Amino acid sequence: MLKRCSDRAASVESFKVMDLLKRARELESQGFDVVHLEVGEPDFKTIEPIAEAAVGAIQAGLTQYTPAAGIPELRQRIAQFYQERYGVAVSAEQVLVTPGASGALLLAFASLVDSGQQVMMSDPSYPCNRQFLHFCRRPRNWYRQDPSKAFS
Repeated sequence: MLKRCSDRAASVESFKVMDLLKRARELESQGFDVVHLEVGEPDFKTIEPIAEAAVGAIQAGLTQYTPAAGIPELRQRIAQFYQERYGVAVSAEQVLVTPGASGALLLAFASLVDSGQQVMMSDPSYPCNRQFLHFCRRPRNWYRQDPSKAFS
């Protein structure tokens, strides 16, 4: 009999936000009017200029895999944005484009923290951070933030 996943993967708790989204969609399918506040997605359809650009890219044949670190022109523009907006010099080679924060954070934890090294992290923080560190088998120390002191 094949295992479904590794013990390490099985020990990772579900992402509670996705559990909430699943339940909200179940309620919607039953006719309930649900206001979604769970996953950080907009509650409106994609605006026309973006939809048109996506269709144009498909029609232009831009449907293949991109380089692993992201489209070079996009990485360059992101580096330029950081220079213009924040006055921070970032080279395009330092920019890694991901389809979302979770993938980027998991990749960062897995690639930047060696086994045995500890990670200090604020609490509260992004809920997935606990699971990412657990999955990567990285010990963590939580630095409790005090809301009555503006989280300082």
